[in-house]
Amino acid sequence: MSLLRTGCRSSNFPIARPEFELKLFLIIPVTVAAAMNAAAAPAQDFSFVGNWYGVGEPDDPGISYIDSYSPDGTFHSEFRKCQGTQVVWHQTETGKWSVTNGVLRMISDTIDGKPDRFDNSYRLESTGPDEFRARLMQPDFLFVEKRIPKFEFPPCYIGS
Repeated sequence: MSLLRTGCRSSNFPIARPEFELKLFLIIPVTVAAAMNAAAAPAQDFSFVGNWYGVGEPDDPGISYIDSYSPDGTFHSEFRKCQGTQVVWHQTETGKWSVTNGVLRMISDTIDGKPDRFDNSYRLESTGPDEFRARLMQPDFLFVEKRIPKFEFPPCYIGS
């Protein structure tokens, strides 16, 4: 039995006027829906398609890389290591990529143009129009990638 229907109330629990309750009934769901849409908007607008630059690999923090994700689900990556102004190591990789349930999966089918296979999964920790953070699950390593306008490394003396 509701206190509102019986008309009983205590001074500690005042009964709100019906028009106030109606406003709350309408305002609260609208506010919650707007907040949920605002929080979800960046994820809906985010796209991996394009070129991304990062520095650091689990076994070598000096390696830099560019990942290029295509709309058809393929990727092309290049890795390099510099000493001073010289590139001392370079590698290419191609394969397929997908995102499911917040996990980026990259399956390589060639390394340096030769058939090879790697299957890596990365938990997406944050995504935005200019940066995303993805944690390699095995071994545990956080990759931070920044969007770049074209597939082009900076000179060695500027960054790896």
